[in-house]
Formats: sequence, structure tokens, C-alpha cells
Amino acid sequence: MHQSHVHRRFRLGILFHGNKVWLSELWGFIFIALLLSSLLTITFLIMSNELRIHKLDRKIASMKVDTVTISYSLEEWRERHRLANILTEFAGNRVHPETIDMLTHAVYKSSKQFGYDPVLLLAVIHVESFFNPEAYGKYKSGALSGALGLMQLKPETAMRMAKALGMTITREEMMRPEVNMVLGVAYLTQLITRFKSFKLALLAYNQGPATVLQSLSNREPLSINYYSKVLKSYYRLKKIAEETGKNSKF
Repeated sequence: MHQSHVHRRFRLGILFHGNKVWLSELWGFIFIALLLSSLLTITFLIMSNELRIHKLDRKIASMKVDTVTISYSLEEWRERHRLANILTEFAGNRVHPETIDMLTHAVYKSSKQFGYDPVLLLAVIHVESFFNPEAYGKYKSGALSGALGLMQLKPETAMRMAKALGMTITREEMMRPEVNMVLGVAYLTQLITRFKSFKLALLAYNQGPATVLQSLSNREPLSINYYSKVLKSYYRLKKIAEETGKNSKF
């Protein structure tokens, strides 16, 4: 009886700080600890992989942006190189290389900003100032007309366009090629919108909107001499552009 009672009461256990923990329960604790450790390890690996993937995605996106930027820079360089070749061929030694470089930059930027054919802008500049950024306009009598710079803008017109574009400029600043170009092209764009005709806009740019409107109102013939000059320059420049394009290595 005594041995049987002892046998029934005998179970394998381990004592921890006065508390008896049975071996079967200990294995359960160990299993849970291993399971939690495995889950933590897997979670850590997943998070690490997600971070690596995120970093790779950012690098790929950055590379794509860099590729687009390089592509645009290369396109700009090619276009400016093309315009420089056209100007050099057209004007020869009459225009300084530094002026050509400045012109190609200003014309390219304005053509992109307002959506014009850069060769057309070159034609307008040729007729207006013969590519001279410091040109002062004169009437046939020889008296100064007040028109200034590449696009031969009068100060009042330049200031009005500058205000419309949110720019604050001085008389000296309106002579800067890039500023004169932007204001002149903006004025031409305004005239095209007003007259709904590129031809009439060009005539208004040269003769003044009031003169053109008066001629139209009185059904009087318009002098198209200026328009013809611009077209003549444009076709000459366009022909050089086509020949330059055929011979270009880029």
C-alpha cells in the first residue's frame, strides 16, 4: 500500500524558486519561446527585405529622374549646338562667338517657354536688330525710335509686359538679352492672341497695334514689307538648318 501510494504520487518535476514546474510544461515554454523567436526572426527578415526593396525602388526612381534630366540636357545641348551652327553659317564673322552663344541660349529658352520655332525667333531678331543685343532702333530719318535690344522693344512696352509677367525690371535690365527676348516674345504672343493672325501680329509688332487696327478699320492696304523681310530671313535660316541637320554628326 505504501509503495503504491508513493508511486502514484511520484511525478517528474523541476523546482524553480520554490515553485515546481513539470518537465512537460517546461518543454511547452521552450517551444513557445522558440516559436516566438522564429516569428521575430522572420518578421525582422521581412522588414529588412522591405527596407532594402524600398531603398532599391528609391534608387531606381532616382536613376530614372537622372536619366530624364540627362536626356533633357542632351536635347538642349544638341538644339543649342544646332542653333549656333545656323547663326554662324548665316551671320559669319559679323556676330561675335560669345554673342552667338548668348543668343542660342536666350532663343532656346524663349522658344521652349512660349512654344515657338526657334528658327522663326532668329528671323525676327535678325530683322529687328541683326543679332545685336545693344541695338538702338532708328526711324528712316535717322532719329532714334526708342526701341531697344534684340527684340527692339520700347521701354513702355517692355515695362507693360514685365508687369504682366510679374517681373520688376529697370531700363538697363531690359537690355539684357534673356530679359529682352522673354519680353519681346511675350509681346508677340499677346499680339497673336489679339489679332488671331500671325501675319497681323507681326505687322502690329513692327507698326504698332493702333496703326494696324486703323488700316483694317478703314479697309486700307497694309504694308507687308516687314512681314516679307521676316519670312525671307526665316526661309534662309530654315534652309541652313536643314543643311546643317543633314551634315550634323549628332
